Amino acid sequence: MNISIIGRKVKITPDVRKYIEKNMKKLDHYAEHIYDFKLIIKKERHIYFAEVNINVKKKMIHIFAKTADIFSVIDTLYDKIEVKMFRYRDKLTTKRVIPLKESVTERGVQPDTLQSLQETG
Repeated sequence: MNISIIGRKVKITPDVRKYIEKNMKKLDHYAEHIYDFKLIIKKERHIYFAEVNINVKKKMIHIFAKTADIFSVIDTLYDKIEVKMFRYRDKLTTKRVIPLKESVTERGVQPDTLQSLQETG
C-alpha cells in the first residue's frame, strides 16, 4: 500500500504525521484491498479541508471532510473512511458465487439424484 500525505498551505508537523499514522491502524483489516492512499490536507480561511483518494480494485474512492481544527478533521475523515471501506468490503463479499453442490442441496435435490440424472442425460 502506497501512502502519501500532502499539506497545501499547511505544514505537516511530526505530531500531525504521528496522529495520522495512529489513525491508519484503523484501516489495517482493509489493507489487502487498498493499493494507493493519498491524503491531502489544506487550509483556507481558518478552516481545514481534508480529502483522501483511495485506489482499490477497479474503483477510486474519494472522501472529503472539513472542520476548524486539524486533528478533528483527521478524525472525521477516518470515520468516513471506515464506513466507506466497510461498504466496499461488504459489496465484495456478498457478490460471491455459490458453488453448484451447495445450491443444489439448498433447493432440496440430493446430490445422488443429480449424479444419476447426469449419467442418464
